[in-house]
Amino acid sequence: MLFLVSGSNYFVMFVGWEGIFQCLKWCYNDNVLNNIIFLLCFKKEYKLKNKNKKYYFKDKSRTFLTNNLNKKLASYKRIGPHNFDIIEIIIGATLGDSHLEKRKKGVGTRFIFEQSNKNVEYLMWFHSYLSTRGYCNTNKPKLHKRIKKKGEIFFHYRINSYTFSSFNWIHEMFYKYDITKQNFIKIIPFNIEEYLTPLAIAIWFMDDGSKLGKGVKIATNCFTIKELDFLCKILNKKYNLTVTIQSGGKNKGNTLYINKKSMPIFSKLVKPYMLPSLYYKLGDF
Repeated sequence: MLFLVSGSNYFVMFVGWEGIFQCLKWCYNDNVLNNIIFLLCFKKEYKLKNKNKKYYFKDKSRTFLTNNLNKKLASYKRIGPHNFDIIEIIIGATLGDSHLEKRKKGVGTRFIFEQSNKNVEYLMWFHSYLSTRGYCNTNKPKLHKRIKKKGEIFFHYRINSYTFSSFNWIHEMFYKYDITKQNFIKIIPFNIEEYLTPLAIAIWFMDDGSKLGKGVKIATNCFTIKELDFLCKILNKKYNLTVTIQSGGKNKGNTLYINKKSMPIFSKLVKPYMLPSLYYKLGDF
């Protein structure tokens, strides 16, 4: 760099210019230095919280360096940094039907996204978004068949992301271990307000929302009344939405209902991020 900026002739400047790119090339082949350069050159908002390394950016125009997303890398080497829009999408989908799975004896976490064959366009958009950014295999998801209770046949698609150690903090946010059941239970994170952005809500709604009367509902059957009340207060405080809890039916948990008076606000909030083919979920809004 000094050769480039202080060179007294074109030859010296040329040496400096080529030297910079050669150094960057060497650094690019080393994951640690690669991350350092990325952080120094493209940092917009970097956060490190608690004991867990949490890397993300609010620069939505910048994606992962592909060297960091190589499928052959061990999960502990896939450390980020992540674009904030990726975090928003994972948070929104995890509020819905998607889930996070601890892998490699807890060293890393992968994101699992499933949709029925009725939502093929949405699923393919989701796959394209992740795969073009190096988060999952580029091969298109295949149709799977599963036999549910009472012999009902269910056709669905599934996307598995690569395993990242830098996704562990999201898993810790959303899951607590139930000793009696010997498994993880999904919960609403206490700090969900920080991540409940318009994009996250749009993903959540596209994943689990539907029209109901003059308003809309979002399926939240796996969460407790206390957790849903917490969500209602956050949505009202952050976006001035009137949200109530409704029964999903006998033994089917509860859903969130967004009042018709709040639909203009809600539509303005999520529509810019929704697929046009899913606008019907917003009714007349």
